[in-house]
Amino acid sequence: MECFICKQLIVIDLIFGLLLACLREKQINMKAQNIKKTFIVDDDPFWTAMLSQMLSDLGYTSIITFDNGNDCIDQLHQNPSLVFLDYQMEEMDGLEVLQKIKAYHTGIGVVFCTAHEDLSVAVNAMKYGSFDYLLKENATKKELASIISNIDENAVFTGKIY
Repeated sequence: MECFICKQLIVIDLIFGLLLACLREKQINMKAQNIKKTFIVDDDPFWTAMLSQMLSDLGYTSIITFDNGNDCIDQLHQNPSLVFLDYQMEEMDGLEVLQKIKAYHTGIGVVFCTAHEDLSVAVNAMKYGSFDYLLKENATKKELASIISNIDENAVFTGKIY
C-alpha cells in the first residue's frame, strides 16, 4: 500500500511540475507578445487614444501612433509586429499603406480599421494582406484580444513571424 501511495505522489509531483512549466512558458510568451512593437495609423485622435488605451489594458507597452500613412511607411524600419490601419486618411488611403507595409514585410500583422462598413473595401483589404477588418464601433478589448490571438496563431502556423 505504501508503494502505491508513493507512486501516486510521484505522479502528482510530475504533473504539477509540468503544469508549472507550462504556466511559466505562457507567462513568458505573453510578456514577449506585449513588448511587440505595435503601430496605430489613424488621423482620428479620439480613436487613436481609445485604441491605445485598450491595447495598454491588454498589456501592450510599445505602441507608436501615426496620423498619416506616410509617417508609418517611413518608420517601418522599426519592425512593427502589428499595425492597426485606418482606411480613410488624407494623402494616402489605408489600402495604399497596406500594400506598402506588405511589400516591406509580409509577416507584419495588419488589422484594417474603419468607421464605415463597405464590402468592397473589406474585400480589397483582405486581398492585399490585411489579417482582419474591424469596424470601429465594434471595437472592444475582448474583440481586440481575439483578433491578436488569431494573428499570433496564424503566424505560428504559417511561419510568418516578425
